[in-house]
Formats: sequence, C-alpha cells, structure tokens
Amino acid sequence: MTNAQRLDHVEDELETVKQLLVSTASYAESANRRLDQLSIKQDRTQSHLDELSIKQDRTQSHLDQLGVRVDQMGGKVDQFSDKVDSFITQTQRLFTKTGSEIEETKARTERLEALMLKLDRNFESQKSQFQEFQLTTGAALERIDQVLDYLLRQQGGNPNPPS
Repeated sequence: MTNAQRLDHVEDELETVKQLLVSTASYAESANRRLDQLSIKQDRTQSHLDELSIKQDRTQSHLDQLGVRVDQMGGKVDQFSDKVDSFITQTQRLFTKTGSEIEETKARTERLEALMLKLDRNFESQKSQFQEFQLTTGAALERIDQVLDYLLRQQGGNPNPPS
C-alpha cells in the first residue's frame, strides 16, 4: 500500500470519525435537549409534589380540626344523651308517683262516697226519728196542755197559778 493509498484510507477513516463525531455531537445535543426537557418536567413534577404536600398538610389540618369538632360533638351528644336519660328517668318516676297518687285518690274518693252514702242513710234515719220525736213531743205537749188546762179548771178557774 502506497502512501497515497494510506493517506486516502486515513482521510476516509478521518471522514468516518468526523461523521461519527458529528453524529455524536448531534446525539449529545439531542440528549442535552432531552435532559433539559426532563429537568423542566422534573421541576414541574417537584412543584406539583410541593403543592400536593401543601394541600395534603392543609387536608390533614382540616381533618385534625374536624376530628376535634367530632370529639366535641361526641361529648355534647353524650351530655345530651345523659340529660335525655335523666329526663326519661324523672318522667317515669313522676308517672309512677302520679299513678300511685291517682290510685290513692281513687281509693279515698271511694271511701268518701261510701261515707257520704252512710251519712245520707244516717241523716234519713235521724230525720225520720226526729219527725217521730216531733210527733211524739207534740202529742206529749198537747197532753200536758190538756192536763194543765184541766188542773187550772180544777183549781177554781184561777187563771194565775199559785206561786
């Protein structure tokens, strides 16, 4: 192989190396563009992740506040439930007491009615006895009057009795 051939061969190889270098440079530029795009996308993704983290923190804060409110409401519901239970217990006690008082009042009313009937019978009986007493007393007074008149006439007609 002659020098000219070697030189042509070296030039061909240099041309190939040149083409490889151009291709490598082009590939490197393309890779750099992709890396830049990837970096931009990564920055956007990181920004989205940061926003998501902030939103998640807010959501967690809201959930914590909601949990506190739920606990407070649970306490209030428990208090209300206790009050309702107490009210029901007191109401049942009052109904029981009122029922007992009603039964006692009914029994007293029945006894009072029985006493009233007995008093009515006694009154009628005493009224009847009084009427008999009046008749008997009236008859006795009339007889006493007759006896007095008779005695007065026996004394001689002196209308003034002796003292």
